[in-house]
Amino acid sequence: MCTLRASELFNEAGLRLVAVESVDIQNSKTGICFRLSGNIKPVAVIVCGTEACYALDMDANPVDIDQLRQDIPGLDAIIYR
Repeated sequence: MCTLRASELFNEAGLRLVAVESVDIQNSKTGICFRLSGNIKPVAVIVCGTEACYALDMDANPVDIDQLRQDIPGLDAIIYR
């Protein structure tokens, strides 16, 4: 199961930085053993200033912030406080 999540990194003086991460959780059960593993990978950073917000991927290329808002529940509450 792979999902995206967002968390605020910085919020001061009209500047907000939000990290977007991909979280991948794998589990399996064989006999009496149960195995759980996870991987968290940075995907993008969202920069919110006083006038606008924009998103950059890990190679500093622009990312569609509207698509991120659709894919990540609660992202609007983080970036538009």
